[in-house]
Parts: sequence; structure tokens; C-alpha cells
Amino acid sequence: MTYSEYMRGDEVTLGVAPTGYRHSTDVNDALPVEPESVATQVYESVALGATVAHLHGRDGDGVPDPARLPAFGRAVRELCGHEVLLEYAAGPDAPLGDFLDALDAAPTPDLVTVRLGPTQSGYRSVAETSRRDTERLVEAALDRGITPNLLVTGGSDSHELARLCQESLLPDPPVVTLQLGAPSGAVGSPLSLLALLDSVPESAHCFVRATGPNQYPLTAMAFFMGAHPMVGMADNLFFDPDTPVERNAQLVRTMAQLAQRSLRSLASVESARRRLAVPAALTEDTDVEA
Repeated sequence: MTYSEYMRGDEVTLGVAPTGYRHSTDVNDALPVEPESVATQVYESVALGATVAHLHGRDGDGVPDPARLPAFGRAVRELCGHEVLLEYAAGPDAPLGDFLDALDAAPTPDLVTVRLGPTQSGYRSVAETSRRDTERLVEAALDRGITPNLLVTGGSDSHELARLCQESLLPDPPVVTLQLGAPSGAVGSPLSLLALLDSVPESAHCFVRATGPNQYPLTAMAFFMGAHPMVGMADNLFFDPDTPVERNAQLVRTMAQLAQRSLRSLASVESARRRLAVPAALTEDTDVEA
């Protein structure tokens, strides 16, 4: 991931994160929290060029629940086939065992988010993620043919990323996601983005996410630095204080248009699969029409 990738006009891998774990419909009632509604919004995003769907599980009341990840994955697979890569993620308080159980249920995801280090939620709650937990999840993912995606939210995570690379515990090239504006993470600013980008191995396939109003400017800035944008209502529920986002496709469309205006192509799912070192799908792809 370098500026030269942008200058060469390399393809862009566009991701969508349709629903997260921090907010629910009490903040924006348009946020999808059911498997079918998430799948529909992923389908709309795929039609615009997204090739990776970053999924969180929620129960019937919309509360985050990693055990529900397979239900969301099945809904997306049924509607989108293999035209999109599935990435499973869980909040910092999710037990590792529950997350591993979700990886063993059908469908098997293509990628899995791996958190690094302790994560603070609120003022007093800190979810500990030990090095052993991180290594167990990376090992479990690779054993299952799943590509680990290392989540970096600040400087301490960058140190752990460097350690994992030095100890050859990650695939080459590694897949990394930088998230700006996360609780206890790096502030959402251009300087923070540049500092985190500088810590990512040049060979890495790097996604960038940002929260709230920082989403578009920072993912756009990362785009011009050779990174790959991941946008969606998991991180951003409002265009401005008075205008809620109504569909994830609105956010995906802005990045697709940016790529088009910059004369860069969006990667197909087959190209994204190769670039992310994801094993080939075992079943035939299903076409998704715009």
C-alpha cells in the first residue's frame, strides 16, 4: 500500500460495513439490524462496486451478538451469492470462544477481523485482548482457510502489527484495516491517518475506515495514498447533524464516484479475492445486476 499504487492506477477494493456494534436504531432508525435488511443493503452496495461486506451479528432486539453472525452471512450469501467477500467481526467484549464458533458455522467467511490489544469502551470499561488471544484467532482463521484482517486503531496496535509481521504469523501480504476515531484509538484527523499509514507494511492490502463526519474525507485521502476505502453505517449514521443516512448505498456510491472521477477501476470480486489472498469459492458465482 503506497502512493505509487494510486499513481499507477491500480484497482481499488471497495468495502461496505452496513451495521456495527456501537449504535442501534435509537440513533438512526434506518440502520439495518436484521439479517434480511443487512443483506438487501449489501446487495445494493455490490451493485455499485463493493466487493467486501464487513458484518456484525445482532439478535432479534438489535443487540450485538457474535452468535448471530452465521445468520447474517447466510442472508448475504443467499441474496448476493459469491459476488461479495464476507468478513466477520465482533465487538471488543465478545468472548473469543463465541467468535470461533461463528467461524465454524456455515457459511465460512472469507475474512475475519482480528483486534489487537485492549480496547476501551466508555470511561471505565476496558476489554482486554491478550497477545495469546490475537495469535489464537489468527491461527484459527488460517487453519480454516480464512484471511485474517488486522484492525489497527492507534499506535499501540501498530506495534502489535509489526510484531506479528516480524514473527511471520501473518500471510504475506498481510491484510490490515486502519480505523480512525474509534474509542480510545487515534483521533480522526489527516495527521493521525498519515501516521498510521506510515506504520503499515508497504506490501499490505490496507483498508481505511473512519467514524462520523470524518468518514468521507479520511477515506478519500487514504484512497489517494493507495489504500482502499471501507464505508458504511457501522461507522457513520449522518451526512451532517441534520441529515441521517438512509441507505448504506449512499455512502458506497460516493466512493465509487470518487474512483470513477479519478480514472481508477473498482476491483471485481475475483480480483479482490486474489489481492486479499482469499481461497477460491467452492460454488459457482451468482451474478448481481445493478
